[in-house]
Amino acid sequence: MREGNGVFVDMSFRTIFWVVWNATLALIPVAAGYALRIVLDRKPVRAMGWLLVVVLGLIWFIFLPNTCYLLTEWRHYMDTVDSQNLYLRAKSDSVLFIKLTLGTIFYFLYSLFGMAAFALAIRPVERAAVRRNISVRLWALPFFAAVALGVYLGLVLRFNSWDVLENPARVWSAAVEVAGRPKLAAFIVAFGGFLWVAYAALDIWIDGFKQRLTAGKSDA
Repeated sequence: MREGNGVFVDMSFRTIFWVVWNATLALIPVAAGYALRIVLDRKPVRAMGWLLVVVLGLIWFIFLPNTCYLLTEWRHYMDTVDSQNLYLRAKSDSVLFIKLTLGTIFYFLYSLFGMAAFALAIRPVERAAVRRNISVRLWALPFFAAVALGVYLGLVLRFNSWDVLENPARVWSAAVEVAGRPKLAAFIVAFGGFLWVAYAALDIWIDGFKQRLTAGKSDA
């Protein structure tokens, strides 16, 4: 990462802590999404069940941006490569070349983990909505734009997920301000469109992977 005497892959306790912390935040909406699906699949859903749906739904939606947020961690990679001139130095330093390669692989897998969590968090909720005849396509772009907005609030304005509960007025004010900045709003909507396409691709890939596993078991 960015600490260490020119060392690209820093395995300090601080670095490991933040990697594990960010990964944990990304897994929360996955757990909430599957729990939400289990509750909604129960028939009938009683009053306490609907209360649980609201609580789980809030947790799911509030923490969901933490998944695709991991895509933005590449900024540390680019900052480090640029500030320490790692690309040119690695050409004549075999040890640094290996560290640079490992760092590149790490950020790729880190981003892939975040996007996998993103897809796995949405899939159970989407399936539950479809079973209840809710047209998810009508809500797709606003939904993914809202997730993109959450990434912006966390990345640029440094809000945390729990600020939605602790400082709702500040979060709401910051979100409303985006509407007054057309270029920023357009960028956020475009990023939301990208997330929509990425989710659709990952959703198809996960279905294909599951079918492949099922076919493999059948052949065995």
